[in-house]
Amino acid sequence: MKCYVSNQEVQFQTTEVDLVEGDGGEMQQVRVHPAVSYQQILGMGGALTEAAAYTYAQMSAEKQQQLLALYFGAGNDYNFCRLHIQSCDFALGNYAYVEDSQDRELDSFSIERDRKYIIPFVKAALNKNEKIQFLASSWSPPAFMKTNKEMNHGGKLKREYYQMWAEMIARYVSAYHDEGIAVQRLTVQNEPAAVQTWDSCIFSGAEEAEFACQYLRPALDRAQHKEVKINVWDHNKEKILDRAQESFGVEGAQKAIDGIAFHWYTGEHFDALAEVRRQYPDKELIFTEGCVEYSKIAADKQVQHAEMYAHDIIGDFNAGMNGFIDWNLILDKKGGPNHVGNYCDAPVMCDVDAGTIDIKLSYYYIGHFSRFIHPGAKRILVSKYSPDIEATAFQNTDGGKVLILLNRSERDVEFVLSVDGLNSDKMKSGKHSIMTCCWE
Repeated sequence: MKCYVSNQEVQFQTTEVDLVEGDGGEMQQVRVHPAVSYQQILGMGGALTEAAAYTYAQMSAEKQQQLLALYFGAGNDYNFCRLHIQSCDFALGNYAYVEDSQDRELDSFSIERDRKYIIPFVKAALNKNEKIQFLASSWSPPAFMKTNKEMNHGGKLKREYYQMWAEMIARYVSAYHDEGIAVQRLTVQNEPAAVQTWDSCIFSGAEEAEFACQYLRPALDRAQHKEVKINVWDHNKEKILDRAQESFGVEGAQKAIDGIAFHWYTGEHFDALAEVRRQYPDKELIFTEGCVEYSKIAADKQVQHAEMYAHDIIGDFNAGMNGFIDWNLILDKKGGPNHVGNYCDAPVMCDVDAGTIDIKLSYYYIGHFSRFIHPGAKRILVSKYSPDIEATAFQNTDGGKVLILLNRSERDVEFVLSVDGLNSDKMKSGKHSIMTCCWE
């Protein structure tokens, strides 16, 4: 068995551990049960925003290749990523694919803006890994379609534009398909319960379901995109059960809606997520966004941020999550660009003036999952004796097993790994560290 350890001092420090037949005793056990399996994993990745794509474009050709390798090559092996439909806060400004309110036939529809930075960035990623799957989200319809007549500050989609907006989203999927970029999933609306200073639009759960059932699903089907799946909510976990129940209570929603997307900004709420999994066992649960506020790099913050990611990923996986998508892949040293100053951290930050790349500890902690859990894997049962270590485990399609252990405590924790009658000698989960163990 190979074990990889990261903390503030080392990243993916590798050791070999023997698993031998024997009793293993009763105390200090971490037990893995491969015969007990749960949800299938779609993959892991991040968002290719216009901000990330613009930052990438400002770097030298050599640094661009380094960035691609970090995420899509031999680095974190991302394979499940997010795109934004029209502008979001991490764009260089508001923009829409149709600006003419009279253009009901969408003759003026254009993704030309995306061709400047986003599409070249996406194609560069696909050149590294052609199997990346994409989920696309809308932050706001065009301003003329909304009750507040602007893309920012919330507002609602006017009923008279439901059909036109659905057709625009289907046209987006077709336009990206023509560029060689397949969009496999959509969310109806990013953060539909939040009035933001940036691109935003309010939908109730019932309105999301109605839009999905009566407008978006038919528009996608007419455009020959029957394979594209639709997700609702795309917001925080504290209301995820209420919103799922509201949306799936609409007639036709069980057939038209494939999953529920969620963010982390209001805290853990793992129990609510687990109940959504219990009540809707055939629906996908996808984490679509999470980040930390921008701050100057400090050692204590790096550990805190890295552990925040790992803790939430473990909790979400154990509650039934199928896929994880971080927010911006890369940002500049200010935590942008962002057209309303809503700056945040990314696991990789770039100083475009100096031409340097800053890899944060959170990048490596995410890699303890994304490098080892492959699409198609299934989560398997793991139990552990101590609350000071958090754990989740998986079996890949090739039969390989993966165990991730996180220790956020101030002390080292000893344990014995036991699986299928095989046991390790006493092992140690170091304080403030993450460990991934892999075996056949």
